[in-house]
Amino acid sequence: MRRMTWMALICLAGVLILGGGADTVWGQQKKLVFWTMWDQNPEFNKWYETRGKDFAKKTGYEVEVVTIPYQGYEAKYLASFMGKSGAPDMFMGMTHHWCGQYDFCEKMPADLEKSWDENLPKYMLPIGKWSGARYGMPIEHGNFQQMYINVDLFKKAGLNPDRPPKTLDDWLAAMKKLTILDAKGEPTQVGFAVRSKGHPVGITDKFLPFAHAFGARMLSPNLDKATGFANSPEMVAALQFFGDLVLKHKVASLALGNPEDAFGQKRAAVIFRESWFFGWVKKNAPDVNFKVYALPCGKACPGAGALFPWTNLVYKNSPNKQLAWEFYRFISNAKDDQEQHQLQGILPVWTANLESAYVKARPDYVSTRDMLQQPVPPTYFHPKSNELATAFGEAVVGVLFGKGQPKALLDEAAAKMDRIIKD
Repeated sequence: MRRMTWMALICLAGVLILGGGADTVWGQQKKLVFWTMWDQNPEFNKWYETRGKDFAKKTGYEVEVVTIPYQGYEAKYLASFMGKSGAPDMFMGMTHHWCGQYDFCEKMPADLEKSWDENLPKYMLPIGKWSGARYGMPIEHGNFQQMYINVDLFKKAGLNPDRPPKTLDDWLAAMKKLTILDAKGEPTQVGFAVRSKGHPVGITDKFLPFAHAFGARMLSPNLDKATGFANSPEMVAALQFFGDLVLKHKVASLALGNPEDAFGQKRAAVIFRESWFFGWVKKNAPDVNFKVYALPCGKACPGAGALFPWTNLVYKNSPNKQLAWEFYRFISNAKDDQEQHQLQGILPVWTANLESAYVKARPDYVSTRDMLQQPVPPTYFHPKSNELATAFGEAVVGVLFGKGQPKALLDEAAAKMDRIIKD
């Protein structure tokens, strides 16, 4: 009898340790895993873990944030999602890519979809949707490029920082005044911090404001054709203008490295970037005196367009997808929206926060409104947008590095893009 009692106790202990009622032991291992490739915004990412601790008090599940390096993140995501093993419960990505080209996303529950649709600015409503259904939560208002200028460098060049150039012609003239060449004719200070290295998708993104200012578009309105658009006369002229910034006018340089660093180190007077760059400058280059304005216009105004409509998504094969939605529901409110974005110096998303004291005090408050009042530029939310932008970006890189002429390189890119669309 005594032996049977001991055996029963041993079995009960085993049950408790392996899962049954051992909440205190097992609960320490409960977590939701969130993947992001936004490595330039660590405070923004860490906030998920901070709020995850509050979420754990309610559910027993904390949030672990894994930052995947941006360079090559797609391959890492794809391998994990396809293999299912080691994949995250939640992730940051583009809806048309991960839910459109691939089928890795879980549709948002109806009540949460209603809440987001009621609280987003009108221009952001399509972001996070695919085929009429909402999958993702948009994570950045002001996710379009604006013109950051170094006030002190403008003054030294005899330019008025309160009267920024509004046309591309005036902008180029200002860039020439802001550029300083050494005895060999090479720039030691440039007007414009150009993006020339890294993933071709990012290079495409940074070139598109120039393309749109010339009245060009990368794809047809139905996103089903590149030839005649990616290599149109307007696009050729835009890329010629862009390449000339480096090769002819020398108001931009490939030798200055990362454009953000060049601006932060006062070696470049102007950079085009999104709302997150305000926080980056305040943290990494606090002595830079800067202002933010709408982008200069050419034949058209570039407008508030973005090649990267980032959203938070749920992996459809996650065993914890219901809890993942519960966490997203937990943070879907105006207070959390402002807190997370303010930590990193990014514009919040919810409409209720767009007139908050924090937003009104930002240097991009007026310029953001100005950009949103311009006509909506072309968008390219094609399921294969990354492949298409990569092919296009290779042409941009080729011109910047003097490896070919705009027309020939764009003809080649357009043909390649059409093959991608058809495959």
